[in-house]
Amino acid sequence: MQTPSITWTKWANTIARYRATSLVAWLLEAGEPLNIVGAQVLCFGQPLLGDDRLHDLADFLEDKEKTRAFADYLRKE
Repeated sequence: MQTPSITWTKWANTIARYRATSLVAWLLEAGEPLNIVGAQVLCFGQPLLGDDRLHDLADFLEDKEKTRAFADYLRKE
């Protein structure tokens, strides 16, 4: 299992602020087959949006193990 990083903690806090923890965890697991497509869209959209965090999110979505581990982390928070 992946260990939580500072980025995960920041994302979890932001998601919790919007009270969407369960929803996001569910979407990450249910949308697993589409995560790679979402990652590619973020990679292509990064130059237009100009945000380096999108690249980090795209890398995260491409790795199934990290995505599952983060969903578990959200559920335990």
